[in-house]
Amino acid sequence: MNIETKWLEDFLSLAHTQSFSRSAQERHMTQPAFSRRIRALEAALGCELVDRTSTPVQLTDEGRLFRITARNLVTQLADSIGHLRSMKQRGAHTIDFAVSHTLSLSLFPAFLQSFRRELEGISTRQLVANVDDSVQALKNGICDFLLAFDDPGLAPAQFHRFELQTEQLVPVCRADEEGRPIFDLDAAHGATLPYLGYPEEIFLGRCVARLLRRRPPALTLHQAFESPLADSLKVMAMQGMGIAWVPSFAIREELRQGFLVICGGRRWQWPLNVCLYRCSRPLSDTAEAFWRVCEQNYGRAEPKP
Repeated sequence: MNIETKWLEDFLSLAHTQSFSRSAQERHMTQPAFSRRIRALEAALGCELVDRTSTPVQLTDEGRLFRITARNLVTQLADSIGHLRSMKQRGAHTIDFAVSHTLSLSLFPAFLQSFRRELEGISTRQLVANVDDSVQALKNGICDFLLAFDDPGLAPAQFHRFELQTEQLVPVCRADEEGRPIFDLDAAHGATLPYLGYPEEIFLGRCVARLLRRRPPALTLHQAFESPLADSLKVMAMQGMGIAWVPSFAIREELRQGFLVICGGRRWQWPLNVCLYRCSRPLSDTAEAFWRVCEQNYGRAEPKP
């Protein structure tokens, strides 16, 4: 299946204008040419994205779902291109971090804040990507450091790391009026509970899969929703859609305010080691100086076993 980026941009334009003619004008082409490109995208995906019988044009159910994917792909590509172009203007006092999605919103800002004094006068940049892409960026020298969860399959032996802290992957759900979980993993004998999952090919998805293999035979868990983003699962859990396993650092405020409650004991939790990685090759003077500061705070780094 070959999909061109310009087709995604065409589709996003049509989803916004709800008009083939206006989108053709916006995309600087004739309406027949624009229509052919939308048809080509639908053929590549094997489904209809647009209901052409309605006026204004409406998206089908598949189209509404794919709009989210298309927007994310186009945004991520633009961000990556911008990051690569900015590398040409990279100054001597710049440090680049690749950060996994889950860590980028809450833990990474706190990590930088803890080194505010040491990073004074230094520019830091963040590349957000999935772990596989982040590891490749680290290998290729696109970034200096990678902040990610410790995963046995994450990095080869030439990588070095610090273990920064240990968090927990915990099951949470919405509370009832009395503050009790609406779904209780420890009390639901013979019941079927909905849960909100990650794709199994990502690290958190593999962690949840290991936990589910431990479930008692009398308990059935049905996956009601899937997303690679912990924050998406957290929001869905707050809406009462099911149980979500979320890193503890991402839900502290929600737990404090009672929007979410932990709905399973220790056997339903999984430890998460947060690590800072680098390659063994020399870095810039600025990045090496920052690594030495990390050594003072966390002890000497170890090669990835």
